[in-house]
Amino acid sequence: MTSKKPFDFDSLFNDEDDAVINAIRKGTREAMKIHIAFNVPMASWENGKCVEIPPEELAQMLETWDSPGGKRPPS
Repeated sequence: MTSKKPFDFDSLFNDEDDAVINAIRKGTREAMKIHIAFNVPMASWENGKCVEIPPEELAQMLETWDSPGGKRPPS
C-alpha cells in the first residue's frame, strides 16, 4: 500500500499578484474592520481550534499589515 502525500494547500496561495488571493485579503480586512467597528471579537481557526480574536488585537494586526514592510495577512 502506498501512502499519499498530503495536498499542499499553501502552494495555492504563493502568488502575490493573484486576483483571487487579493480579493480574499481585501475581504478579510473588511471583515476585521467591521468587527472592530462593532467592538466584537472575530472567530478564527488556529491549531485545530476555533478561537476568538478581540477587536483590539484585530486593530493591531491591521496596523502591522498596513505598515511599510508589515506582515501580510494570512492567505
